[in-house]
Amino acid sequence: MKKMSTSTVINTGGREGESKSVTGSLDVLTTGVKKEGYTNPEELFAAGLAACFNGAMQFPLERDGLGDKKREIRAEVSLLGDLPDFTTLHLEVVLIGKIEGLSKEDTVKYMTETENICPYTKAIKGNVAVKFDAED
Repeated sequence: MKKMSTSTVINTGGREGESKSVTGSLDVLTTGVKKEGYTNPEELFAAGLAACFNGAMQFPLERDGLGDKKREIRAEVSLLGDLPDFTTLHLEVVLIGKIEGLSKEDTVKYMTETENICPYTKAIKGNVAVKFDAED
C-alpha cells in the first residue's frame, strides 16, 4: 500500500507539557485541567477526528451526487475513568453531523457509512465507543 502522508509531533512533559510538530505548523501547550491558552490530548484528538471524518464523508456524498453540500462534524471526545486506578481510563466519542439540506436520518446514514471509510474511526473501532447524532 502506498504511504500517503506521515505526520510527526513531539511531546515533552506529557499532559502538562507541550506538543510540537517537526514542521513547525503545530505548537500547543497541553494540560490536564482547564487553563487559558492550553489544550488537552482529547481536544487534539477531537480536532483530528472531526477533520478526517468530515473529509471522508465526501466520498459517499459525491457518489450520490451530493458532494457540493456544506457539511459540519462536531467531535465530542470524553476521557472516562476512576483515578487512581489508571487501568480504567478510556475514551468515548460522540460525532454530531450536519449536512445542508439533509434530514437527521439521512445525515446519520452517511455518517454510519463513513465510519468504515475514515482512517480515524477505523482505527478506534472496537476500542472506543462511538455514537452518531445529527442536527438540522
